[in-house]
Amino acid sequence: MRQVAAYYGFREDRKHLCLCPFHADRHPSMRIYPNDKGFYCFSCGKGGDVITFVSALYGLSNEQACKKLIEDFSLPIKTEFDTYREKREREKNIKQQRELDHFRKYADVTLRMYWILLCEASRDPEDPHFEEAMQEMTITEYRLQCLHDDPAEYYADRKAVKKIGEIRDRIDRWYRSDDDQRSLSG
Repeated sequence: MRQVAAYYGFREDRKHLCLCPFHADRHPSMRIYPNDKGFYCFSCGKGGDVITFVSALYGLSNEQACKKLIEDFSLPIKTEFDTYREKREREKNIKQQRELDHFRKYADVTLRMYWILLCEASRDPEDPHFEEAMQEMTITEYRLQCLHDDPAEYYADRKAVKKIGEIRDRIDRWYRSDDDQRSLSG
């Protein structure tokens, strides 16, 4: 409120009083309250918030007063309504972003799980997955890097997306084969 009053040319004294613009005031009688509590004139009884002040000062409706404040103070508030087409586009973009975020998380978890399995297998030449680990570890690291550098481009590559599904299936088979090995040895 104080900032708005000062912007429109009303200077407060030490008691936070200024000349009231709503009547022929010769001595400051309008108090501007701290912490955006509004204003009140002790002579004419006019009071309210910032919007009421601007509305009464310029003879505007509350909506027009809000628009004036937005414009005068360059507030980042959009006042126009979206067209149906703009709304549809925005919803489409939001949906695509959600799909991309979901894919990025799923692909990241899948590739990291596979990379961990490959790392474990690469430590033991006797491991049944050792050869696969030697072949796939750097490729998996490359895929992780691509996913982190540009997830949208990675998602747009249908072959890369299909490969994530294949890797997920490979992880499942990996665990099943490990379970089978344990049951044979046990």
